[in-house]
Amino acid sequence: MHGVTEDNVYVDLNWGFDHVVGYWYDIIETRDGEENVVEEWSSSMGGSRSKMLEFLIKYNLPEEHRSMVGLDMQF
Repeated sequence: MHGVTEDNVYVDLNWGFDHVVGYWYDIIETRDGEENVVEEWSSSMGGSRSKMLEFLIKYNLPEEHRSMVGLDMQF
């Protein structure tokens, strides 16, 4: 998912589940052609599914993905 802010900064939200890293997400900004990782997280780095769920809720991402995380299922 991506969008453009008022300052012509492109923001990409990426998320998913991987058998190695578990649940994961990253937020990447692109300004003037230069990418900058704002935040990245995976359950293999520590933390709980609640962090993933907070991310999904904060950015109003698909309800199906929220439910899957809540049930500890992959998507």
